[in-house]
Amino acid sequence: MNIEEKLELIYHKLKRKRGGKNAAYIPALSIVDPSLYAISICTVDGKQYDIGDYKTFFSIQSVSKVFSLVLALEKYGAEYLKKNIGNKPSKLPYDSVKEIENSPRHLSNSFSNAGAIATTCLSFETGCASSKFEKKMIDNMNKFAGKKLHVNKEIYNSEISLADHNFALAYLLKSYSRISGDVNSCVDIYTRHCSVMVTSQDVAVMAATIANGGKNPITNQVAMNKKHVPYVIDQMYKNGLYNQSEEFNDKVGIPCKSGVGGSLLIVIPGVMGISIFSPPLNKYGNSFKGLHTAIMLAAELKLKHKFVNFSY
Repeated sequence: MNIEEKLELIYHKLKRKRGGKNAAYIPALSIVDPSLYAISICTVDGKQYDIGDYKTFFSIQSVSKVFSLVLALEKYGAEYLKKNIGNKPSKLPYDSVKEIENSPRHLSNSFSNAGAIATTCLSFETGCASSKFEKKMIDNMNKFAGKKLHVNKEIYNSEISLADHNFALAYLLKSYSRISGDVNSCVDIYTRHCSVMVTSQDVAVMAATIANGGKNPITNQVAMNKKHVPYVIDQMYKNGLYNQSEEFNDKVGIPCKSGVGGSLLIVIPGVMGISIFSPPLNKYGNSFKGLHTAIMLAAELKLKHKFVNFSY
């Protein structure tokens, strides 16, 4: 069977699979239709395959952490991030306070909430207006998507009004000198880039851009320096699914990043980018149906990623 036929097979086999619940702690996400389901693929030569609700917009949430990491890498490089943010896997939840407290140097990784806020702060210039920095973050994501994206103000307001825990994480990092910028501004921008609206088709192109060495396969625009791709892949592999990453890698072993909106961004280096969207989450905060879909896709399309420790 070709890719289209295999997508049809997987989609119809899993479409009615039930499990998990929408993210209840963000009101705007709790009311999203839980039956929405989409799979999108974009190959490194620009071929696109989509099925299901692939034109439906949803908030990118923590998938955006991939792109705030890219900005920080472009400015500081991998070694700086390793020393000042951290890059180690954690067995604790993505919003854990203990992760910071228990770390000898109070480090995390760029895909936990604390680490992602700290990573965002690295790119925030002192004295820079939030609106200017928001544009910088969105423009960066636009290059990966090959189109203009935007922040959903309703989702942003829903999240920022209940962001006390993220503010607490940020102030904890500040107390250990792991954040040098203004805490309120950094959490605000972090929340805004999590509230950017995308479709599964958009996310597949964003993933394919990484798979293509940082060059968008649709627009041919260079979105990131090729030398930073291995670090991004490394972090997706180790930390992309939070404390479920190790379990997923034992089963599948492909680089993946999840968001609590129900999306998955998957990169198969040199081959394709994949996006899966299904809002209900498992206990780890990852898309329940999305992970089942990823496992079937890997098997049906014979996707493999021979993980190499890039010595970061």
